[in-house]
Amino acid sequence: MKTLFEQLKTLFDFELYSNTATLANLILSIYDTNRATLSAEEHFGTLVYYAESLFHERRFREAETVYRQALQLKRLLTKNKSPNCKTTPATVPGQVDLQSEVELKYKTARCLIEMKCYRDAIVLLQSLALKQRTPKVNMLLSKLCHNHGHERSAIGTYKEVLKECPLAFEAIEGLLTLGVKGIEVNSLIVDATLAPQCNEWMSSWIKAHANIQARKYTEAIQTLRSIEANTCLRNYHQLLVLIGECHYHNGEYEQAYITLKRAHAMQPHSKNGLQILAILMAKNKKLAELEKLITPSPSLLNEYTSEMWFVMGQYLFATGKYEKAVYFVQKACFQNSRNIEALVLKAEVLFQVKKYQQGIAHLRYGQQFAPYRYEIHKALVDNYINMGRTREAQLQALKAVKVLGESARSLVLMARTYMKDESTRPRAKALCLKALDMNENFLPAVYLLAEIYLRDNDLSARLKLLKKHAMLSKNCKLHVMLGEMLNNEKDHSGALEHYSIALNLDPTNRIAMSGLLMVGQNKGSTSSSGTSNAGASSSYLESMVEDGSDMPDNPLEMIEIRTTGANEMESESDAMWSDLEIEINQ
Repeated sequence: MKTLFEQLKTLFDFELYSNTATLANLILSIYDTNRATLSAEEHFGTLVYYAESLFHERRFREAETVYRQALQLKRLLTKNKSPNCKTTPATVPGQVDLQSEVELKYKTARCLIEMKCYRDAIVLLQSLALKQRTPKVNMLLSKLCHNHGHERSAIGTYKEVLKECPLAFEAIEGLLTLGVKGIEVNSLIVDATLAPQCNEWMSSWIKAHANIQARKYTEAIQTLRSIEANTCLRNYHQLLVLIGECHYHNGEYEQAYITLKRAHAMQPHSKNGLQILAILMAKNKKLAELEKLITPSPSLLNEYTSEMWFVMGQYLFATGKYEKAVYFVQKACFQNSRNIEALVLKAEVLFQVKKYQQGIAHLRYGQQFAPYRYEIHKALVDNYINMGRTREAQLQALKAVKVLGESARSLVLMARTYMKDESTRPRAKALCLKALDMNENFLPAVYLLAEIYLRDNDLSARLKLLKKHAMLSKNCKLHVMLGEMLNNEKDHSGALEHYSIALNLDPTNRIAMSGLLMVGQNKGSTSSSGTSNAGASSSYLESMVEDGSDMPDNPLEMIEIRTTGANEMESESDAMWSDLEIEINQ
């Protein structure tokens, strides 16, 4: 006949954790009444099984309390040198000894992290002697120290991880993020680098990550493309994600979209690269694809990570449902307070609902640990311009140039802040010309320079600029702008040609559609429509200046949804989201 403790161990061994927790609680209650029920070793084992079961059931606050009781009892047994304090060693090589001090402190720290008591977790793990720390303890401690400003400690513990596990990629990337040079990191894992299966790509992989951390995205892309073309990693999902993210951070949105879409097709359920892909789908007005990116399923809510909540928020934001969007993006921020994409999106939602200071606060928080992200600077500049706070927009744009360096998009960002005042417009023109010298095909600079030429009434220079770039790149906006300009100049056949090209590139473009109708009207009555055309051109051009996508310049301005088929889309998506809300609120 088995004792209660033996029954408890059987339940735990068969991973019946909820049953184990219930029985352990009962046994401990009996033990409080009758101490003869359990020996000291069995009492300690009961606490361990109870804590482990609570941990597996995600009852972290209760588990942390019981783990601490187990640690206290273990110290007491060790101090008294009682034979009962000796725990049974692991019989299988590599099996974790659940009753060891190291494992108990590790699991307690995990509970503290789930409870967001990060500093308590750091103190607890650092209480372990250096020789006691296993790679998983060092890895957990490294991440905690890294995220909470203890950089020197993080570097030391990352290096300890690599001593025993040289292919721990998170440790490699962590060291590079903290400023350790690639050569030094390479020396820490030299045995793995020289291994036959790693020697053709490992050094290049480290070099690429070093370039990413140094914000040298062009060099990183070249190295990663070389790995893809010349090694056995050509079909590696994470390699494609890295290439796509580098293109995105470098402002090359079309290449980023193509690469990340390919990566997503390879592994549809991976969260890596998911947020940026969702952003690019919204920029490209791929709302149907964005909605399918993650189909909400109430039965899988426990699997939703910060990235998945973000995609839901991005879809709702793109469709103008701000109240719902802010709920989901808040969940993304709650699960990962350093999710930059989520912080930027939440700020944009707050700007839409006129909560400007709260939105700015979120962006300022993101700037503390990611000052190198262009999206944060752009969102701040856009907000200040929309609020009419031109001076603050200029200061923020200047800061962006200093932090990010002079690039075509940072110069255009600064140029936009000089557009309101006629006296400062020459500065904007100079910055746009400089941006085009750096990148001849940078369309946002073209759009802004065309707007400057229009305001300066330099129509010949504007026409020359637009025709040049319309030949260089297939872009709907350029042809719409040319169509409007030629229509105003009474060149109706030329306007018709460019409006038609624009519609071929984007059949849903309303400006091109109305332009075609206007050409017909102008043929009948040129005088009455000239003024309205000029006004339409000016208002349209003001919405052109943005960072290379087909969305309006203002990132807070929503993508318009086509009226055709709207009822069907509304009914499907509303039913889907209402099912999800019911599940969340239960």
